[in-house]
Amino acid sequence: MKNSTLTRVLALLFANMPLVLLLIAIYAIACGVATFIESAQGSLVARASVYGTWWFEMLHIWLLLSLIGCFLTSKSWQRKKYASLALHFSFILIIFGAGVTRYAGFEGTMPIKNEQSSNRIYSSEPYLIIQAFDKNTQQFQGVEIEMIAPARKYYILNLFDEEFLLKFGALEHKESEFGMPYTSLELEILESKQKLSLSDKLFGVGKEKWEDATKLEIIQSQLGDIPEQIHTEIGEKVFIIGWGSKVIALPFKIYLDKFVLDRYPGSQMPSSYASFVKVEDSANNTQKEAVIFMNNVLDYGGYRFFQSSYFPDESGTILSVNNDPGKLPTYIGYALLMLSCIWLLFDKNSRFSALARFVKSKSSLACASALLCLSLLPQNAYAQATQAPQNAQNTESTQAQQAPQDSNHQFTQKPTQEEVEQFIELVKKNSKAFSEDFGKILMQDFDGRIKPLDTIAADYIHKMTGKDHFLGLSNTQLFLAILVTPEYFKEVKLLKSKSPELRELLGNDPKKAYIAPIDAYLPDGTYILANYVERANQKPLKEQNTFDKDVIEFNEKLYVFGLIYSTKALRVLPDTKEDVQDWHDFDSVIIKAMMQKDDATYARVYKIAESISRGFSLGVTQNNWDLAYKGLELLQEYQKEHGSDLLISPGRIKAEIWLNKTRPFERLTFPYLLFGFGLFIVALIAILRNKAVSKKLNLAFYALIALCFVLHSAGLVIRWYVSGHAPWSNAYESMLYIAWAAALSGVVFFRKSSLALCSASFLAGITLFVANLGDMNPQIGNLVPVLKSYWLNIHVSVITASYGFLGLCFVLGIITLVLFTLRSPKRKNIEDSILSLSAINEMSMLLGLFLLTAGNFLGAIWANESWGRYWGWDPKETWALISIGVYAIILHLRFCGFKNMPLIFASASVLGFFSVLMTYFGVNYFLVGMHSYAQGEAASVPWYIYAMVACVVALIALAVFKNKNTPLELKL
Repeated sequence: MKNSTLTRVLALLFANMPLVLLLIAIYAIACGVATFIESAQGSLVARASVYGTWWFEMLHIWLLLSLIGCFLTSKSWQRKKYASLALHFSFILIIFGAGVTRYAGFEGTMPIKNEQSSNRIYSSEPYLIIQAFDKNTQQFQGVEIEMIAPARKYYILNLFDEEFLLKFGALEHKESEFGMPYTSLELEILESKQKLSLSDKLFGVGKEKWEDATKLEIIQSQLGDIPEQIHTEIGEKVFIIGWGSKVIALPFKIYLDKFVLDRYPGSQMPSSYASFVKVEDSANNTQKEAVIFMNNVLDYGGYRFFQSSYFPDESGTILSVNNDPGKLPTYIGYALLMLSCIWLLFDKNSRFSALARFVKSKSSLACASALLCLSLLPQNAYAQATQAPQNAQNTESTQAQQAPQDSNHQFTQKPTQEEVEQFIELVKKNSKAFSEDFGKILMQDFDGRIKPLDTIAADYIHKMTGKDHFLGLSNTQLFLAILVTPEYFKEVKLLKSKSPELRELLGNDPKKAYIAPIDAYLPDGTYILANYVERANQKPLKEQNTFDKDVIEFNEKLYVFGLIYSTKALRVLPDTKEDVQDWHDFDSVIIKAMMQKDDATYARVYKIAESISRGFSLGVTQNNWDLAYKGLELLQEYQKEHGSDLLISPGRIKAEIWLNKTRPFERLTFPYLLFGFGLFIVALIAILRNKAVSKKLNLAFYALIALCFVLHSAGLVIRWYVSGHAPWSNAYESMLYIAWAAALSGVVFFRKSSLALCSASFLAGITLFVANLGDMNPQIGNLVPVLKSYWLNIHVSVITASYGFLGLCFVLGIITLVLFTLRSPKRKNIEDSILSLSAINEMSMLLGLFLLTAGNFLGAIWANESWGRYWGWDPKETWALISIGVYAIILHLRFCGFKNMPLIFASASVLGFFSVLMTYFGVNYFLVGMHSYAQGEAASVPWYIYAMVACVVALIALAVFKNKNTPLELKL
């Protein structure tokens, strides 16, 4: 009887599916709360509140035991569910390996100066390091307490056969008198005068006994250095206390021969960095040379050394060091996870195969063998911060104020409005051919990337005017016209604004969007917006109103105009020194040549500038372009002579200009939306009429959507060719890839279901629409060093592709809910459509969850191979884990005995997608972390998110209300 009761209790606690799902939900909520705590108060508080607490670790253990319990009681072996068995066992291995790493592993940093050696590692986690000195015995004893999150408020220190009581106060975030933030902790130390009871040891002693305690305040030292110490005396004992990294001595030394940092040509942006080191192991009489750089590690003596960072003055390196005994079971778990995900797609006894058979019986899906393609496709996503063409916002502010004065163009007579209009017409009429040829000239942007001038013209003109072909001129025509003849464009209203208040402030009609550059200045040259820009930049992002944001944006546009106006944007002249890879504008080179009395360079460069400038004026007014083309020829010769190693091929130039001209991803938005919405209307009418969609009509829509997909794929390939790296390294590119993955899901995997196909097309269009709204930077940029890895192509592609499949689940869920609202006894055929969509939805979710899980853990491998850490609780990776938990709960709801599962599943698939939106957009723009695109401040949640949530809740409520008494079940 007792054994039976115990068995039931154990089964209830550790083999109870509803309880397991509840635990996963609690875990996800705790992680989500922690990310907001970290964004608001820092990682230390997040660890102290959640990640490092005893209850969070107990939650891990409970989940592990529950996995084991469900694993043993599921009878998957008897039911021949081998793939499912392997998948769930992989999670047991991963959690076990993570536990071994957590409790038996070590991680730290090792700073080394050039031509010096070190055997010291500084822990990556903070410790309270207490050393006590006995004046009588002249001896030291010490205690170290891990401070990720103190497990207790009271500690007992056994030192010199005596017991001392240690009490922790609250963590506080403060600022020094110089405005520097720091974290402090109040401590109380008391010498115990009596033997402590068990209650005292567990819960501390009463408050009245702490009156004589020594009270201290200690400040956390920066990790990676020896912590600062405070001293106090209690009786004959001297306490020396520090809070920060603890120091561990290795049995060997690492000697740094040299640290090398390479930058992108013409910029301060690091391209790569490496440490040339030598292992000095005198105990084993061993010396070993090695080069450590991003994604290339040194293994020695059970420790792994990774390139982490470097000293600000580049005088040395900072290596990340770890000792990880949990790596083997973790990696075995990862490998088993990947294999079992693929296995599940083809296992005849799996849920996925059962769903495929059901859908196939409804003539809604192609042969399941096509799913083999999924495991072979290189797919992608994730982003790093986008690079603006400007250096910094403060620089923009300064240079915008100085723009008119910085220019070398001085004119005594202002052209009339009629003359300006006539000149623009001549530019439009006569300069088209020359502008196209001039757009092929190579230049270097401020991040060091070499690209055709057509690209910078498109970026800058679009930045200023918000559109292409402004005034009927191509981007390159307008760029050249401003560059060569700025007197005609200072008073042309070409800077777009959003705020009527700003327009009125600058003396413009508040109803007209465009403002002239000269309007921002008083007659004496004073910049009108100087104080407004400063005040707007000082406000937190959440407190900036429309006027503040428009002031900042207008200031940036004016800065860009100043770059063109002053010719500083025209960085087309390579440095004449072979070891310098910077390119310069004409004014800089001419002034430098004059100062250095380099007459040959001065004459040569002046002739190029004069030929292009005068030649353009002659070409526009007289349609004689001989001199202008002579200038282009001289410029190209100069570039080949001094910058041949940086020049890009004509094929890449043509491809990039093609991307600029056609803007394929922007133009595909409307066709995706149109064909998706059109097919949805056709399918909905067919359902309501209880008829099948015409095969010819369905085929026509499929062909059109497939054509869009092919053009989309070609655009990504061309962007890859132009950039030289996979096109998913920033926010904009990852959105392009998500749209591609969504289209792929419909065109390849769900092509025989009209509703699934239209959902995929519509999702692709919406994603491209969001990508091109203007909040994301579409520029092709250079990669930061850590992204120069094959792991970028693996991790990012897989995890971003999952967003496409899970996004499809969202759209399918919406359509299913709409069908539930239309369901009635007179429309029985709708039920078949609901069941088919539910099965396709679940299949898409399985695919999405497999990709999301695999991508997340592949990211952990990348992190471990790059800087020695699987997991850092960064908000991005944490929310990806939360999304895994959310979709795992949704897919396991059917084991909880709910009725009307198609309705519940559709509702859950819609609500679950908000975790993906938070993972991708919320973290990138509303939280601050390693993967964030936000610039140090969290953005406010836009109104349309609230409207979207309200509409979804209303739709779910309506569907539930209309179907509460008529449940529908999916029977496989």
